Amino acid sequence: MASPAPPPALTERLAALLTDHMARTGETTADTARRLGVAEADVRRWIAQAGGDPDAAEFAHLDTAAKLGAWLRARIADTGRTVRDLADDTDSVSTSTVYNWLKGDHLPPPPVGDEPDRFDLFLSHPALDLDLRQRVRLDEVRRRLTGTSLRPAADPGTDWPARALPAGNRTFTGRTDERRRLDRLLARHARGDTAVVSALTGMGGTGKTALAVHWARTREVRATFTDGCLYLDLNGYAATPPLSVDTALRKLLQQFGADPASLPADADALAARYQETVAGRRLLLVLDNAHAEPQVRPLLPAGPECLTLVTSRKRLHGLDVTGGPVAHVPLDVLTARESASLLRKLLGALVVKSAADADIDALADACGHLPLALQIAAANYLTRARPEHVPLREYAGTLADRRMDALAVGPTDPALAVTAVLDASYRYLSAGARRTYRLLGLHPGPDCTTAAAASLTAQDHETTAPLLAELAEANLVSEHNGRWSFHDLVRDHAALTARRADADGARAEAVARLLDHYLHSAFAADRALAPTRDPIALAPAAEGTAPERPGTSQEAVAWFGAEQRVLHHVCARADADGHDARTWALAWSLSNLLDHSGAWTEMAAVWRSGLAAARRLGDDAGTAIALRTLAYAHLQLEQHDTAQLHLEQALAVFDRLGDHTGLAHTYIMLSHVSESQQLPEATLDLLRHALEHYRAVGSLDGEARALSGIGWTLVLLGRYEEAIPDCERALDLHLQCGNRSGSAGPLDSLGYLHHRLGNYEQAVEYLRRALAVHREHANLRPQATVLVHLGEAHEAADRPGAARDAWTGALQIYDDLDHPEAGHVRERLAALPQAADEGPAPGLPST
Repeated sequence: MASPAPPPALTERLAALLTDHMARTGETTADTARRLGVAEADVRRWIAQAGGDPDAAEFAHLDTAAKLGAWLRARIADTGRTVRDLADDTDSVSTSTVYNWLKGDHLPPPPVGDEPDRFDLFLSHPALDLDLRQRVRLDEVRRRLTGTSLRPAADPGTDWPARALPAGNRTFTGRTDERRRLDRLLARHARGDTAVVSALTGMGGTGKTALAVHWARTREVRATFTDGCLYLDLNGYAATPPLSVDTALRKLLQQFGADPASLPADADALAARYQETVAGRRLLLVLDNAHAEPQVRPLLPAGPECLTLVTSRKRLHGLDVTGGPVAHVPLDVLTARESASLLRKLLGALVVKSAADADIDALADACGHLPLALQIAAANYLTRARPEHVPLREYAGTLADRRMDALAVGPTDPALAVTAVLDASYRYLSAGARRTYRLLGLHPGPDCTTAAAASLTAQDHETTAPLLAELAEANLVSEHNGRWSFHDLVRDHAALTARRADADGARAEAVARLLDHYLHSAFAADRALAPTRDPIALAPAAEGTAPERPGTSQEAVAWFGAEQRVLHHVCARADADGHDARTWALAWSLSNLLDHSGAWTEMAAVWRSGLAAARRLGDDAGTAIALRTLAYAHLQLEQHDTAQLHLEQALAVFDRLGDHTGLAHTYIMLSHVSESQQLPEATLDLLRHALEHYRAVGSLDGEARALSGIGWTLVLLGRYEEAIPDCERALDLHLQCGNRSGSAGPLDSLGYLHHRLGNYEQAVEYLRRALAVHREHANLRPQATVLVHLGEAHEAADRPGAARDAWTGALQIYDDLDHPEAGHVRERLAALPQAADEGPAPGLPST
């Protein structure tokens, strides 16, 4: 019997509330009807009476492919964009394909397997402004027009034999992509051309059971599997042992009403009875919480009429080998939007009404978007923190500081806790994997290589790799491009487990190995990148450490690019844990790498820690080096006063130590400050002081640096002929010392001065060589400087096209670095005349 309609005065308001709720949560009318405890038809009728039902009002008239195409054409026109624009912005969709849809031709059916759904991808374009609910409705139109609708004509009724299937979760939210994959699997199964097993896998707490039960109770599933559902919890990760195959078979047979006393004792006879019982029946079999493949294989029905849905914390790839094709549906944590939607349902309207969206997002972040954590946090907030006493944002902040303790229901239900759930996964690992898991919890993140994990655990690569694979199979770590990462909550749990299981000394030794792995790897990368740099004396790596050894500048740059995010956390960890010698040495080893990547803010942060560490160690030389290098970072950030202050302090320390090399390096740096202040005569004096100190200790490399600076300063003063000998001598010394990277400076100076002397072809040749060196060593900002000079030389030689190419390359680099010089280059490009026909530009490299 239909529920009475609301009074007419309330109809429009009710429709607005319902449609707003469905748009925010992504619920269907069926979901909303279940929440309200009314029939789906009633919800549709209430919305339709106010003109709000997308089926009745907006999409009901789309009864042919041509009408759907016309509607889509109008929607595109409203965006102000062209079909080509939208198609080019959409993966796997071509312009011709969309035009066919607009004409009503070749409307695509729902995809098979994991192939992309081109229709939904196009509808998802932000310009079309279609929410999830509208896209679902249009998908139903598409299915109806292509004859692939999942919605059966007959209602399966309310007496569908669910047997032991648990009740659905009223707050179930999201998982749209996974549900659609299962729906496609159902359609293919109905046609007899698909796998008969689907595996929902993921870490504990991701809601695998909730999704399986929710989908199993949908109308489409009930209508397809008319003989009902068998559900069995295989107890894969409980405190008690997993269910044996014999016990599982008996429990399943008892769901059909078999008398336990009548079941055969022989295992083979029992399995045969089970297969005979399910043969010919259209059944959905839900095997929940499976431990491993051997527990599942004997329970799979032999006939094609049944479909088996398995949930597990393991990936169960072994089923592909012996069980035929398996549709794997991995579950990760919820998206930010899904998490917020779930929290709104869990917290209720009264709490949500007084909470800002940012507060809900903060709580979702604190829970790591893990469904179990979200449910526990919401329940604890409502029952313990009390919304009337503690604002939601404050609760989220306190939760973030003690997640492993706070994400638990309490002593009355100890199993309902994030820690308990992850403990269960940990319990079933091998001894080696358990140790690896614990020690990985000491890694500061966000990810690591197998080599780093091997150093952390003091094992070789061949031993470490299969243990990481075991953790990945258990969905405790993720692997991407050879790098391993934890979910934040899993990392917290691993660290907690390490504190419980490993002695303080063992953990300290592991952290020392970890820091030494990155320190010695960074040191090797620095030596490859700057072989003429005076090295520091590095203490031997802790026993069991096997650092990586980049051997060329290209390998060094590649290693740093892959590890840069990790190194930031490693430096912070070394500083926080009081590893002062390692903190200083890490800062030194990373200086060139950070400089070449333009990461000067990070370089300053690293060296602030290095300076504090050197002072704590009472290391005067280390303090002076830290002051000078910190000044360099500030100089690159154009914080000249701060840079000069640090350099004057460094100069005083080096002078007290009688360190000629340190004094020379510092004078070089002071010359950069002076140059930035446009004081060329003072710059020359400082560089000549540096030259004297370098010659006092016989440093040819230092002499080359000072002469290079003197030559460039003379160029700035317009004393081009006078600058040539110093620049050429600097170039010869750099090459004599094997410092190819250093040779780029005098090459650039020689190119610039020959341009000013009118020797354009000679200028281009020098600049081309300088650019090649900078590119070889991946020096981004110097590349841009040389490209600017190259463009100027081409412009002077009346080659505007070549100038445009060079300046375009410089602009791209400056834009990538967010450098203020980008504006000047952009202005110069705008002022260039259109290139006329011109001959090839001598020596112009590809930009």
